[in-house]
Parts: sequence; C-alpha cells; structure tokens
Amino acid sequence: MGMGRGMMLAGALAAGLFPAAVQAQAGPSKAQLANAAFVLRVMSSALQSDEVEQPVKNKLFECLYSNSVSQISGAVDKVVAANPGKVDRKDASQMLAVIAGACGYRPPAAPAAAPKK
Repeated sequence: MGMGRGMMLAGALAAGLFPAAVQAQAGPSKAQLANAAFVLRVMSSALQSDEVEQPVKNKLFECLYSNSVSQISGAVDKVVAANPGKVDRKDASQMLAVIAGACGYRPPAAPAAAPKK
C-alpha cells in the first residue's frame, strides 16, 4: 500500500468518526451563545472605554486571557441566577459590574468617614 492510499484511508476513517464525535458533544444553546456574545461585547467595550478605570480593565484583560468566554459567561450566569431581579441583563453597566466581579475584581474599600464633632 502506497503512502497516498494510506493517507486516504486514514482520512476516510477520520471523516467517518468525526461527525459522530461532534454529535456526541452537546453544543451551547442559543440563549447561552447570546449571553456569551453580550458578555464579550460588554468586556470589549469596557476595555476600549475612557470611562472604565484601568484596574477594572486590567482585571478584565487577565480574565479573558486566562479563561474561555464560555467560562466567564457561565460564571456571570450563576451570579445573575443567584440574584433574581437584582441584575438587569440588558443594562451594560450592571453587567459590567457583574462580569468584573466574576473575573475577581474587587473595588477598593471606601475610606471611613471622619466622625462628626
């Protein structure tokens, strides 16, 4: 058997197995894809915004570098589900706060107010 025929046989076997392997893995739902796309859009906008502080941008970038969009979106979904009625998924600023928190950003503590005399 020549090298060409061996490669064709291997290709045919792989082609026959590949669809079964792909079908065995359930893909994300349309809702999951839409949520993930929105999370990515919010993160991308925040990274480009002059209104978002640099520490938040740094944490978002680290998060994107270290995690898949599906992992980030899944973490955000858990936070939203755990806080029913408190987070408006359509409000980009609220979602940015949730995304940043899911990525590990914690705002610095506000200084204690001076006691009144």
